[in-house]
Amino acid sequence: MERLLLIWIKDREIVGNTITETNICEKAHAIFTGLKEESSGYDARESSAEPSSDDFKASRGWFEKFKKRSGIHSVVCHGEAASADTKAAADFAKSFEWIVQEEGYVEQQVFNCDETGLIWKKMPSRTYITAEEKKLPGHKPMKDRFTLPLCANASRDFKVKPLLVYHSENPRAFKAHNVEKDQVHVFWRSNLKAWFTKQFFI
Repeated sequence: MERLLLIWIKDREIVGNTITETNICEKAHAIFTGLKEESSGYDARESSAEPSSDDFKASRGWFEKFKKRSGIHSVVCHGEAASADTKAAADFAKSFEWIVQEEGYVEQQVFNCDETGLIWKKMPSRTYITAEEKKLPGHKPMKDRFTLPLCANASRDFKVKPLLVYHSENPRAFKAHNVEKDQVHVFWRSNLKAWFTKQFFI
């Protein structure tokens, strides 16, 4: 059962699905029940080491022992905690509309700037991976990211050149391919956390 369970965990890793303790326990019980039904002439009473499906509950104790036997471990990838104050946003929209009308701004003068980020080496949040995964570079938990602020006006006829913020001022790929930063179609900026700061905004 545990060998089949590890295969299932591996398959979930390959497709990038998050695996929780609850998922593993439920799948373990399902596999055990299925194996018992498929086994002809199986009688749990013949061996005290083999519990029946009624006895096997995939409990927390079993899970902790399974982790030790199999070597699976939990990894956590941290990201920014996203929270939005919807009431404040609605209030601001009304006050902003009043300012635009009061001052007589036109759509060409109204700009919106926002940022988006890509954590392009991110593992699924809070998941269990098999023991050998920590030795594979492709599955090492990494959080390499960049931030891309975008800005345009309300009339949609003017887009500010994008600003890309990365943790490296001169990435290896640029050096390897002789890429000059003024050749790329973004303003290239860098800081250690790849954050869009006030200085970059100005």
